Amino acid sequence: MMDNLPLIAGLVVLIATIVIGLWSARKSATLSDYWVAGRSVGVFTNASAISSNYLSAASFLGVAAAVWGSGFDGVWYATGFAAGYILLLFFIASPLRRFGKYTIPDFCEGRFNSRRLRQVGITCTMVISTLYIIAQMVGVGTVMEAIVPGMPFELGLAILGTIITLYVTFGGMTGVTLTQMLQFWIMITAILLPLFVLLPKYGYGEILQHAYQQTEVREEGPTTITGDSAFTETEQERFPTGHSWIAPFGKYNLFSSISLLVALVCGTAGLPHILARFYTNPDGAKARWSTVWVLVFIGIFYITTPIWGAYGRMVLGVDAVMYDEAGEPGPNTAMFLISEQAGQWAKALIAAGGVAAVLSTISGLLIALSSAIAHDLYGEILKPDASDKSKIIAAKVAVIACGVVAILLSMGFRKWGIAWMVGLAFAVAASTLFPLLVSGIWWSKMTEAGAIAGASLGGIVSTVIVVGRFTDLWAFDQPALISVPLAFIAIFVVSKMTWKDQSEDTKSFLNKAFHALHRPDAKAPKTEEEQAAS
Repeated sequence: MMDNLPLIAGLVVLIATIVIGLWSARKSATLSDYWVAGRSVGVFTNASAISSNYLSAASFLGVAAAVWGSGFDGVWYATGFAAGYILLLFFIASPLRRFGKYTIPDFCEGRFNSRRLRQVGITCTMVISTLYIIAQMVGVGTVMEAIVPGMPFELGLAILGTIITLYVTFGGMTGVTLTQMLQFWIMITAILLPLFVLLPKYGYGEILQHAYQQTEVREEGPTTITGDSAFTETEQERFPTGHSWIAPFGKYNLFSSISLLVALVCGTAGLPHILARFYTNPDGAKARWSTVWVLVFIGIFYITTPIWGAYGRMVLGVDAVMYDEAGEPGPNTAMFLISEQAGQWAKALIAAGGVAAVLSTISGLLIALSSAIAHDLYGEILKPDASDKSKIIAAKVAVIACGVVAILLSMGFRKWGIAWMVGLAFAVAASTLFPLLVSGIWWSKMTEAGAIAGASLGGIVSTVIVVGRFTDLWAFDQPALISVPLAFIAIFVVSKMTWKDQSEDTKSFLNKAFHALHRPDAKAPKTEEEQAAS
């Protein structure tokens, strides 16, 4: 019975999610219900849902694995993931909600009266969400493989991935919001409770000391596992040991470390599935307070996950598990291996948290991907005169299609570390939507041409570097320190060059749209398409 606890815990979370998702289907009757939960989500509920949406498999499984394998350089992930919400709090959350749209491509067109910019927003949303969802689907297979003895990775991925796709199809954003709130509190319990049992056994100071010395702590006493017997020369270079593990730049050099932080911090403020959640708040003030609570919630989480990685390094040693090609304890099972030290009940909690993590983030990503296809592409470009009923049908078909494609794509990426893959998605988000949003919200003289130039240049540079790394054309894999400044420079230079050429009507529209972002009593002006539709 005890050996089956992880499976039972995972099933309980899964069944609860399915029930809530199906129950919510009757509350998703309108487009507003389906895409933004009727704009009626309260502060605490939305903060929990946003946190859950953000605390993905990369956070729940990947950060501990990154710290275990890379030491201090693995902490960059926890730091960057958390710090990005400060930018969201101060610069994006409230103005974005005040503007009153459904999706990021909606904002792109509404801010600049540009159908072309909507198309840029659709492309960015799809690229970012696809990169991100592949990593999360790898987490799905990993979780199922860990909690169901003997289950192949591909089968577990197909089963759980299909279930996620179906409950999002029927529940929409309303169902996703309720399930994400539940899933967050499952995750935070799973990450904290076992540590209250594990830490008193050694203490965090002793954990770091033993991890620094590269020792295993066993019942018979510490045993050194460094040296030729534990590592080949190549492995010694890939996996930092001793001082290089506990100090910065043991795995990543200075440039790569800063570039990774830029990607994570700025990318957080450019993730479509996170930004879409702010549209579900009733107003801008509640969107801002939701972000404040998110900082509290995820701050607790990201303080805790590096402790798990350090504990695993100390208790289980450096070479306790096989490492994958991305240099992470593989296949991303660090949390499951560490939790066994506290007993099957702890592994069951981690199983429940792992299931909750992949369910939550993938559901948010499916909403973001499907909205780009069904709402922005089909409903606004291909068939703007479609009825609400046909748009909801298109939304459900888009969710199913995105889910199937994501499952198939992710089967070829198992060898890559989850946290590393997510870092690449963040780099593209930081290089495209982040510069576009920040500049569009805070610079009144930004033009359509500047927005397109910045998002396009940042997207091309970051994507080329990411694709080159995936195809082994080069080892350089952290583009943000190059692509993000280039995007901002392109926005500034092109906007300066083209502002004087704007007609008075265009300048008037841009000014009205800018004021609608910052004045509670102002309304976003109608675009040409909206005027034609009315």
